[in-house]
Amino acid sequence: MMSPEETDAATLLYRTLEGPIRFALLDWAFEERIFDLCEETAQADALAEETGGDPKKLLIALRALAAAGFLDQQQDGFRTPPALASFVTTHGTRSLVVNLRAMASLRHAGLSDLYVLLRPQQDGAAPRPPLFDAAHWDRTYNSLSSFHKGVFGDVMETALVQLPEWTHVKRVLDVGAGSTVLASRLIRADPEKHVTLFDLPPVAERLKAALPKDETRIDVVPGNYNETLPTGPFDLILCSLTLYFRNESLDRLLARLANSLAPGGLFVSLHEALEAGRSQPSEHVLGRMTAALRHGDVSFQRGEIAAAMEKAGLTRINSREIATPFGRFQFETGRRKDPHD
Repeated sequence: MMSPEETDAATLLYRTLEGPIRFALLDWAFEERIFDLCEETAQADALAEETGGDPKKLLIALRALAAAGFLDQQQDGFRTPPALASFVTTHGTRSLVVNLRAMASLRHAGLSDLYVLLRPQQDGAAPRPPLFDAAHWDRTYNSLSSFHKGVFGDVMETALVQLPEWTHVKRVLDVGAGSTVLASRLIRADPEKHVTLFDLPPVAERLKAALPKDETRIDVVPGNYNETLPTGPFDLILCSLTLYFRNESLDRLLARLANSLAPGGLFVSLHEALEAGRSQPSEHVLGRMTAALRHGDVSFQRGEIAAAMEKAGLTRINSREIATPFGRFQFETGRRKDPHD
């Protein structure tokens, strides 16, 4: 007989087979707007008329969506779960449709070529491409905005407002902001705040276009942190999922960022923290595998950013783990020395 450990091991292997099926179902449901059509309980026959599908076959797919937890089923009626509706309907206030499809395209790309990606690079082959360039971020702007509106804005705002120093922060620099979502939330909650969004030129143009013409509490500065930084000083500088693209050592980059802080100002980082021989957390190791094979493994190890902050001269360094819908991350802060302390 199998031991309990062997049973768990075999179960793990068989459950893996469901992964591609789950996302294929989700992607099909997005394409056919199934979640929009099921905001009120709908029957398979009615949905077949809307989508042009075969009623009997559609019923099988709808039951599979229910089995996966994406739909609620009552006899032959199907409904989008209320808790999911804002994320999976096209008009939902937190719609992740664009973001999830874009992330799947990025993370799943190259899986069929895994054997090729794992072979040594041949002499004379093209150099390894940069992780991501300005054109990539320009193309994925809508996906990133969807991500920020759906989940990321909540996570970052909650983490920032819980900082003991937050009430004293007036000037914020968001490095590689990606969207206006967080900045808009911060100034709406506190009209005394002023936020500078710093991003690559094509993204900066999109950020400017997304802001109201008369908005004076949010500035947009185009640029590349490898070359220059906006004029400070700032009370808080935020780098969330942006430190991978540096052309210099991490501690030198952080030292430059620290120099843009006001005395006593805070540097804030939100990034993953790999551990267990860089095999955990699994969501980061698996989710970034194909990108790492193509461009190199740039994920941060636990303690790496905190150590670089210390080398950069930041003090009172604090690290804590944050569990989010998109994985476990390390929220870390460091303070620029204030000569008056």
